[in-house]
Amino acid sequence: MKKILILFLAALILFSGCVSEKTVKTGDTISLNYTVSLPDHSVFDTSIESVARENGITKSPPLEFKVGNPDMIKGLNEGVVGMKIGETKMIPIPPEKAFGPVKPELISATGLIENASAKNITFPRIFEIPIGQFETSYGKGHNKSDNLLYPDTNINITIKNISSSVLLSYDLKSGFMIYSPNLPWNMTVVNVNETNITIKPSVKLNDTIQLQFDQFQKRPWTSTVIGITDDNITLRNNPIPATKIQTMFGVVTVRFNETALIFDRNNELAGKTLFFNVTLDSIVPAKANAGNAT
Repeated sequence: MKKILILFLAALILFSGCVSEKTVKTGDTISLNYTVSLPDHSVFDTSIESVARENGITKSPPLEFKVGNPDMIKGLNEGVVGMKIGETKMIPIPPEKAFGPVKPELISATGLIENASAKNITFPRIFEIPIGQFETSYGKGHNKSDNLLYPDTNINITIKNISSSVLLSYDLKSGFMIYSPNLPWNMTVVNVNETNITIKPSVKLNDTIQLQFDQFQKRPWTSTVIGITDDNITLRNNPIPATKIQTMFGVVTVRFNETALIFDRNNELAGKTLFFNVTLDSIVPAKANAGNAT
């Protein structure tokens, strides 16, 4: 009996040790609170409210991921292996195990001075669009000779005919000033005849304008008109602090230096060593994950 009791106690101690020593393994799903710092000690991201408040950033939710998931940075996948619940650990992650090196081919630059065309623009006075496109812009129920306002401009147009398509005419006279939030500057009508309309940019020295960055948004910086000829409008791009711009192809970081405007399409953390200070909150072993999946 005494021998059985000793064996039972030994087994109990061994079992208790196994439970208390549960550690993270590849394939486990874990949750952890974290703070990410950069080499200059600035805090980039955190799931801790007090740290976020102290550094003036928005708190993120705790990280939950399957260890070994290729969507997680390699250095963090490796760094959490062996951790115990409640353990706090500092994990330095070099660029090659984080977001990779800076790729020079993703960086381009242009001068602070650029030219835009000052040449006249000529376009047909009468134009035609499909009825579906017309009704999307102007609605249904229109008739021949109705007067409408061209979207986002002060341009009047007249319906000349309606069938499966709509024939429209611009109602413009020489000297008329065209404006639109989609244009960097106003345009002046300089000639109108039966078939065509000619317009030209209406700008003057020292005007401050804002050009389009892409078809969806304007540039976050302004430009000043510093020269005008018959062919070109010369602009000086006015510096702003480094700014991130979301585009349909990803984030572009725009930076100014003394001579150039730089467009960087690298991940903003590329080339940087990251310091993850993490505290492990929970572990769901890989076998339990497999059981839940079924």
